[in-house]
Amino acid sequence: MQPTVGDVKAQAARVWAGRDATKRLGAHLTPWTDGTAADGSPMVSARVLGQHAEEAMRLFANGLDPLGPVERCLLVGYSDGVVALAWRRDGVWVRLWAADTAPAPVPTPLVMPARVATLPSGRLPYRRNNRPTTAKEN
Repeated sequence: MQPTVGDVKAQAARVWAGRDATKRLGAHLTPWTDGTAADGSPMVSARVLGQHAEEAMRLFANGLDPLGPVERCLLVGYSDGVVALAWRRDGVWVRLWAADTAPAPVPTPLVMPARVATLPSGRLPYRRNNRPTTAKEN
């Protein structure tokens, strides 16, 4: 008996909810949306919400074994401010995505270090064995 799209969604949601990492990071899935992938096969998609959604997705992707064998390997994509995980199981594409919240690097101007004021250290500013040089005449 071939699993249905609903079965694939339920299994992915169950594994997501059962992960300690996703619970600890407070990331949760929005309701699933159904669609069709570019290759014509069914696709289900859910957005990952939470302060650490990207980290939760990374930890989830590191242990997809409970989902069983997948037809297509896990794909990770970054485009247009979106981080996405996608895999295909039983003819159904499953896609989890989150808005990329990593701050863009801000260029910082180069700053010359401040000069350290010389403080009296109790040492002479010159060595004692410095003798004035005399020009030797032949």
